[in-house]
Amino acid sequence: MALPLVLIVDDDKLTRWSVSRILTRAGYQVQEAAAAGLAAIAGDLPDAVLLDIVLPDGNGFSVLRTIHETHPRLPVILITAHGSEETARMARDLGARGHLIKPCNPAELCAALAVALDRPLESDHFSR
Repeated sequence: MALPLVLIVDDDKLTRWSVSRILTRAGYQVQEAAAAGLAAIAGDLPDAVLLDIVLPDGNGFSVLRTIHETHPRLPVILITAHGSEETARMARDLGARGHLIKPCNPAELCAALAVALDRPLESDHFSR
């Protein structure tokens, strides 16, 4: 069985690196994009997307809308360094499967992905 592919869309190289490392250790394949990521989705369709809200070439909320128009069943989890109740509400209203604050807690990140992908959570990944 192939490992689930997660696309990380974030303009911050360190965030992409750290999230990628967490997810790789947790048993995911990872693809990274520094920009809005829609071109990456047009290629190999990932199993889930981690999407930053603030991007240099667009707004994560508008990217989420576009993803849901073209791939309505693709789980998207929004990530941001500037979270608020309003941001969380907007994420839910637009169909995001989760909303995480950066820097992402590894256990919370993997739990959110496990729920979004309906995948069992293996807690031993966090001790590695």
